[in-house]
Amino acid sequence: MNQQNAYPIVIGIIGGVASGKSTLTKLLQNRGAKVILADAIAHDVLKEPVVIQQLSELFGDGILSNTGSAKGQSIDRKKLAALVFGNSSDPTNRRKQLEAIVHPRIREIAKAQLQSLRRESGLQYIVLDAPLLIEGGWLPYCNKVVFVETSDELRQAWAASRGWSRNDWQQRESAQFSLEVKRSHATDILINVGDMASLEVEVTKMLGRWESF
Repeated sequence: MNQQNAYPIVIGIIGGVASGKSTLTKLLQNRGAKVILADAIAHDVLKEPVVIQQLSELFGDGILSNTGSAKGQSIDRKKLAALVFGNSSDPTNRRKQLEAIVHPRIREIAKAQLQSLRRESGLQYIVLDAPLLIEGGWLPYCNKVVFVETSDELRQAWAASRGWSRNDWQQRESAQFSLEVKRSHATDILINVGDMASLEVEVTKMLGRWESF
């Protein structure tokens, strides 16, 4: 292992919406990787009183779990998502406003977690699980960027299993960079055909390539 690939290797995972990124994260976790979950951090950030106040002032009390003042309230994530996903200019602008408030705080917490994990003795892999890895500016923190290649048919089926309509899936997809742009940033492409055993084989091959350098 040369200095460029010195442990721990920080792995970023990208792909289309509902492509199996979380499944890949779990497989790597089973092999000893530590995971930084940007989504979990985001959930915690949305519970911070200052953030609740800022978002309710920006989008109105309709995004709160109950109507009324922001004090003692929580953000209803479904209501918030309904405001910020979509192709028209209004959801796009609202999404940018949301990101301007929450992304700096999410990065602050994730960077602190990353610095702590890098000090762990013997740790080989850290997975940076961030839904907007490229858009959120996470690429500079990653040694490897893995694109999960999955057919549209499988992705739509998995999105439906989450309770998303085709329109929900398309709205989330349109809110991110295109698959072509994502592939262009990948150091590795992992094929996901929906079979766990096959994905395990792909992961083994990928880690073997990394360890050979």
